[in-house]
Amino acid sequence: MSILSTSDTMYTPEFISIMVLMLVPVFAAVLLALFKPDIIRNIVAGAASAVIIITSVFLAFTAWNTNKNITLLNADWIGTLLFVIEAAIALIILFLAFKYKKPLAIILALVQAGLLLFLEFSGLVGNYTGATIVLTNLSLIMVLIIGVIGTLVCVYALGYMKDYHEHQKDVPVRKRYFFALMFLFLAAMFGIVVSNNLMWLLAFWEVTTLCSFLLIGYSKTEEAVNNSFRAVWMNMIGGICFTAALIYILTISSDLISITNLLGYGNVAALTIPLALIAVAGLTKAAQMPFSTWLTGAMVAPTPVSALLHSSTMVKAGVYLLVVFAPLFSQTWVGIALALVGMFTFVATSVLAISQSNAKKVLAYSTIANLGLITACAGIGTPGAVMAAILLIIFHAAAKGLLFLCVGAVEHKIGSRDIEDMDGLLVRLPLLATMMVIGIAGMYLAPFGMLISKWAALEAFITAPAGFIFVILLAFGSAFTIFFWTKWLGKLFMRMGKPQAPAVKLHISEKLSVIIIGALAVLACVSFPTIIKYGINPYLKEIFGIIPGAELLSSDTLIMCGIMFAILAVLVIAAAFGSKSGKEIKPYLNGRAVDSDGKFLGSLGVYKEAKTSNYYLEDYCGEKSILKPSWLISIILIAAMFVLAFMGVML
Repeated sequence: MSILSTSDTMYTPEFISIMVLMLVPVFAAVLLALFKPDIIRNIVAGAASAVIIITSVFLAFTAWNTNKNITLLNADWIGTLLFVIEAAIALIILFLAFKYKKPLAIILALVQAGLLLFLEFSGLVGNYTGATIVLTNLSLIMVLIIGVIGTLVCVYALGYMKDYHEHQKDVPVRKRYFFALMFLFLAAMFGIVVSNNLMWLLAFWEVTTLCSFLLIGYSKTEEAVNNSFRAVWMNMIGGICFTAALIYILTISSDLISITNLLGYGNVAALTIPLALIAVAGLTKAAQMPFSTWLTGAMVAPTPVSALLHSSTMVKAGVYLLVVFAPLFSQTWVGIALALVGMFTFVATSVLAISQSNAKKVLAYSTIANLGLITACAGIGTPGAVMAAILLIIFHAAAKGLLFLCVGAVEHKIGSRDIEDMDGLLVRLPLLATMMVIGIAGMYLAPFGMLISKWAALEAFITAPAGFIFVILLAFGSAFTIFFWTKWLGKLFMRMGKPQAPAVKLHISEKLSVIIIGALAVLACVSFPTIIKYGINPYLKEIFGIIPGAELLSSDTLIMCGIMFAILAVLVIAAAFGSKSGKEIKPYLNGRAVDSDGKFLGSLGVYKEAKTSNYYLEDYCGEKSILKPSWLISIILIAAMFVLAFMGVML
C-alpha cells in the first residue's frame, strides 16, 4: 500500500470522491430537514442520489486494486468534532429515554457516556499520525453497496412515503425528518467502511445506532416506540463493548488505534479480550442471537427503513466489522466461538422463518440467518471463509433490498403483506411479482450468488477446527431455507381465482429503484467470476498472501451455472409474459360440484371457496417454541467465548 500525506491527497480523485460521499448526504439531509414541499424534496433527494451513485462508481473504478492509505487534513479537530457528535448522540438518547421512561436505556446511555469521556480525556489516544482512511477492495465493495443500493432505497422512499401516509392516516406526516435521517444514515455508513482510525469508526458506528433508533420509532405508536428502544439498548450494549475494546487496545499501544496496525500486530494472544468485545459489538449490530429481536421489531417502521437496515446499512456495518477483523479471529478460539454463534443463529432463524406468513417477518428472519452465515465465515477467518463472507454480503444486499422494496409496494397495492394473499401475483402485479421471483431465486436457487456463496462457505468449513459441526449446521439450515423460500415462490406462481389488483401504477421512483436493483441482482449473479477474480481475490492476496477459490472459477462450474441460469431465465420470462393475458384458471376439484364463482359443494350442502395454504408448523417452528431456548444457547456460547478470551486460547 502507498501512504498519501495531507498534501498528496488534497486533489486526488480518491480524496475528492470520499469527501463527496461523506458530505453530500449530510448536506442533503440538512436541506431535506428544512424544506417541506414534495417538489423540493424530490429535487434534492434525486440530485443527491445521482451524485452519490456516480461518485461511488467513480471511486471504485479509480481506486480498484490500487489500495491507498490517506491521511486527512486537520485530523485532530475532526476527531474532536466526532467526539462532540458522540456526546450529542448520548444526550439525545438520554433525553428520549427519560421522556418515555425507559430505565435500561438510561443506564446504558450513562455507561456509554462515561466510557467515552474516559476515552477522550484519559490521554490514552495520544497524537494519531497514521492513515485515517484506507481504501481496500473490501471497503470499495461496501461503498458500492451503500452508494448504489442504499441510495436507490432512498429514491424508492420518495414514492413509497406518499402511499404510506395515505394508508396510515393516523401517523403524523414527518417526511422531512424521515428523509433527513435516511441520508444521514448513508453518510455514517460511508464513514464506517473507509475509516482506519478506530475512534472515527466508533463515532460513525454510534450515528448509525441513533439513526436506526429514530427511524424505527417514526410512527410514534406505542409498538414503534417500544421496538425502537429495544433496538437502541441492544445496540448500546454493542457500543459499550466496542468502546471498552478500544480502551483495552490503547492500554497495549496507542498505535493500535489504526486498524492497519492492529491487523498486523504480532502478539494476537494479547488481543483475545478486545476481540471478544468487538465480536459482541458486531453481533449486536448484525442482530445475531440473542440480539435478533431488535431487527424483527424494526419491521414496524416504513418499508424503506427495513430495506435500508437489511440491505446496505445497519446490519451490514456489523458483519463488515467482523470481516475486517477476521484475520485475527482466525488465530484464536474466540473466532471459533463467534462462528458457532453465527451458525446457531443461521439454523435457529431459518427454522423461525418457516412459521411466518408475514412477508416482512420472513425477510427479517432470513436476513438474520444469512448474517449468521457471514458471521460464521468471519469467525473462521480463513481466506476461503472470508471470500464466502464477502460474496454473501454482496448477493444478500442486492436480493434482500429488492425483496423488501417489492413487498412494500405489493402491500400498498393489495392491502396485505401476508404471503397467503399473494396467490397469482404474477398475473395481478406482473412487474413486482417478477422482481420478487428474481429476489427469491437470488436467495436460494442455483446459479444465483447466495447458493454459490454457501458452496464457498462449505469448502471453508470443512478445513476449520470442528469443521464437521459447521458442515452439519450449514446443511440443516440450508434445508430449512429451501422450505420457506419455496413456499413463497409457489404462491407467486399459483392462480386460485384471486381478483386482479386495482388499476394503480407504481410511482416512478419505486419502479426505477425496483428495476435497477433487480437488474443488479442478476448482474451480480452473472458476473460472480469477475467479482471474485478482480474484487475479492486481490483483497485476500493483500491480507493473507494467498488466493483461494479456484474451484468456483473452474470451466465446469461456470458452464453448469450458465445452463442453470438460462433455464431459470426462461422460467421467469415465460411467467412474466404469460401473465399479461391475465387468464384465470378455476381450481380442479376432482369432479366436485362447482358454481359459477368457483366455489365447491362441501359437506352439508354448503358451497365453500377453494383455498390453498402453506404449512407453517407453528407448534414446532414458532417463536413461542424456538426463541427462548435459542437465546439461552446463544448466551452460553457468548459466555464461552469470553472464557476463552480471558484464557487467551490460541488455535
